[in-house]
Amino acid sequence: MTDVYDLRRLRRLLLLLPAAARAARNGRGVTLAEAAQLTGARSTRQVTEDLDALQALWVDPAEGEPLVDLFLDDGEIQAVYAQPFGRPPALSLAEGAVLLAALEPFEEESRTPARAAARKLRRAIPEPLRPEADRLATGLDVAAEPPKPWSGVLREAIEKRLETTLEYRAVADAAAEKRVVEPRLLFQRDGQWYLAAWNVAKEAEHLFRLDRIVTVEPGTRVFGEHKGPPVARYARGRLYFESGTERKVTLRFREGAARLARDRYGSKARENADGTVSVTLDVTPGNYLLGVVLGYGGECTVEAPEDVAAQLRARVEALHRLYA
Repeated sequence: MTDVYDLRRLRRLLLLLPAAARAARNGRGVTLAEAAQLTGARSTRQVTEDLDALQALWVDPAEGEPLVDLFLDDGEIQAVYAQPFGRPPALSLAEGAVLLAALEPFEEESRTPARAAARKLRRAIPEPLRPEADRLATGLDVAAEPPKPWSGVLREAIEKRLETTLEYRAVADAAAEKRVVEPRLLFQRDGQWYLAAWNVAKEAEHLFRLDRIVTVEPGTRVFGEHKGPPVARYARGRLYFESGTERKVTLRFREGAARLARDRYGSKARENADGTVSVTLDVTPGNYLLGVVLGYGGECTVEAPEDVAAQLRARVEALHRLYA
């Protein structure tokens, strides 16, 4: 990711926008010192670099003037916008979700400008799509840093190639068990942070969710070259890797899930006469697939093949007997 598209930079600019717009209504700008304090920038120089990066973004001249422009003039940051900031143009589902996800960490810290900006962004999303945008925003990969408390010690173990013992819960309600690993990489996908590490006992690379790690104990043994498949596969947009047992499975989405399917799968999504959407995927039938389908809360089902649809029906019946 280049500096221009750094997500921390995006958050700082999103905090600066409403402040500059408010100052413009009073006939002034925002000083560099004020901007650094407001956005949490390390220095006024970083604020200037943020503005320079914004100007470096290419805009198609055919699209007309930018909706918002931030620039430095005589020591103050000025905002020029094509429409009043309090009444932004309607945003698409994807646009609104990305911006809301970028602001979410600042909302949690109770920063007033972030909360105000998020409220205005939500109003800019067409009302029928707002709940879906909030739902989509929670799964976007916008967190700049892995969560504490284990990120620091794991990064050090990765850097020093130290064999490490994890106390880990394989699922949320399972008992924690110790795993000896050679840590390799921290990365985020679908709203979760993962550690990719070589499991010494099982001689295979495994993924460990950071929120399921109970303790981390770096050892003293220094391991050599990393084992396991190339890390490039973790740069994919999903954590599903071909195993050779894939089959073509058609899923049918309805209501809110149908809107998500259109947005996610694009040309793969096939419209049906009843308003539902069908998508055919190459996946391995089993727990992973059933979990994905059930995760849509009844708004997704298996259309074909019949034996996979039967697996889903059997799983739903088993869950009904367990929780009824």
